[in-house]
Amino acid sequence: MSWMHHLLYLIIASFGFIFVQLLRLKFSPRGAVWAKLDAVGATPGDCLPSFARDVLSSIVLTRKFANEGYRKFNKALDRPYALPTPWVRGSSVMVLPPSQIPLLARLDKTGDSEWTNLRGLVETTQLPYIIDDANIYQNVLHFDIVRQKMAHRDMSRLAPVTADEIDHSFRDIWGTDVEWRTINGWEACGRIISRAAQRILIGLPLSRDETMLETSRHYANSLLVGGAIINCFPPSIRWLVAPLIAVRARYFQARYVKMLLPLVQERISQWEAGKDGGPDDFLQWMIAICARDPEQLNATRIALRLASLLTPLIFAICYVFAHCVLGIHGSADRADILAGLEEECARVSAQHGGLATSASTDALRRVDSVLRESMRVSDVSVTNIFRDVVAGEVDVGHGLRVGPGVRMVFPTQDIHLDPDNYVDPERFDAFRFSRSFENGDRRGGEQEFITTATPSFMPFGYGRHVCPGRWFAAQSMKQTLAYLVLNYDVELVGPPSKRKALLNMMVPPVDTQIRIRQKV
Repeated sequence: MSWMHHLLYLIIASFGFIFVQLLRLKFSPRGAVWAKLDAVGATPGDCLPSFARDVLSSIVLTRKFANEGYRKFNKALDRPYALPTPWVRGSSVMVLPPSQIPLLARLDKTGDSEWTNLRGLVETTQLPYIIDDANIYQNVLHFDIVRQKMAHRDMSRLAPVTADEIDHSFRDIWGTDVEWRTINGWEACGRIISRAAQRILIGLPLSRDETMLETSRHYANSLLVGGAIINCFPPSIRWLVAPLIAVRARYFQARYVKMLLPLVQERISQWEAGKDGGPDDFLQWMIAICARDPEQLNATRIALRLASLLTPLIFAICYVFAHCVLGIHGSADRADILAGLEEECARVSAQHGGLATSASTDALRRVDSVLRESMRVSDVSVTNIFRDVVAGEVDVGHGLRVGPGVRMVFPTQDIHLDPDNYVDPERFDAFRFSRSFENGDRRGGEQEFITTATPSFMPFGYGRHVCPGRWFAAQSMKQTLAYLVLNYDVELVGPPSKRKALLNMMVPPVDTQIRIRQKV
């Protein structure tokens, strides 16, 4: 049989499979709440082929659909709406209007209902296809450690460590050459962030091992990107495609765990012998917590927990930092922004004898503003802050009660770019959040920093589940940007790249080139 016959049978089988999935979608049960919702595009009940078209189109048009729904329903009518997506069963998520943000302050479990943010977080990266041990993402004790050991009060202890690593990282990775050279901007920023994060995670000397660093960076990136690609396929066929897509992430995970295991085993042995002391890093903090439960004091399980933190500690922080650097150097106000940042960094460094303390980092108000502004205009996702009801019903207003089987999200990107929230919202205004507070002026209240979550600024979430690692992320990014401003000249190569969405994820600028040289 010729290859053309094989291809023909494959095409027929593919169309047959898609048709079966459409029928399943048509006749699968959907909660009564969907019938009460406005929708962007068609619904299964209205027109199945049109609905299937919109679900497939959402892979590249989620941003467009979300913009439309926010304008027509969230803003104009103050109502939730249904956003088509292959991400969840039922092929729609419910996008809540900004008026429902106070719901995020409610207890997860009340007398008549319970909801969770964990399902959405797990399915964003599709961890069940990457990590075989479900305890890693179902029992998230590593996030409890973040709350206990990386809170605001702990930043004074961690600041000298990250400052030292940032200095070494720039010298090793960006170099000390005073001649211009061209590098990949995304990778260059990611390697600096990776070094600082690994120093806090596992300490010296392994945190500077080049193979370990590259493995951790590739794992963090492949986990999130792989999850985004998996989410482009309907849940009913993920069992077929997800294992193939997950191969890259699983490969880097296995390499990372293999390199980490000897250190974890050594630390466990030292802990069992002495029960005290040890380095001040995340690995040691985790061993102390895991020692309370024999099932958790397992070297492989601990290594996997550390691996699960690489995406928020490396990809997420790199995403913000890289966009900030590119935003500054792609701005029409580049010269003024750099002058303002350099003046502040030099002044604060002179006042504090460097930038290796939390007090000096806290004093970098312009640096904080430019990072916060970058987070506002360069969201990592179109919608965010996921909630799934697991028991009872949650009242979301307008007579709508949401039960199990419905994922709710908030239109964070549209909120951040809403002209009712920000003047000229599409513009990257570096000192938007610090300008009113120059020279100690407090008449307008207190400056809103990166770590300040408000109903109009939610990159770190909002309410009871606001990101516990935001203090570390903010401090390390401010130290890194300040070091770059004081020590390097940077230029973009070519025009700034246009932002694109893959389903709900905003694709990072992985191909952007920059020119760098050390300042004389």
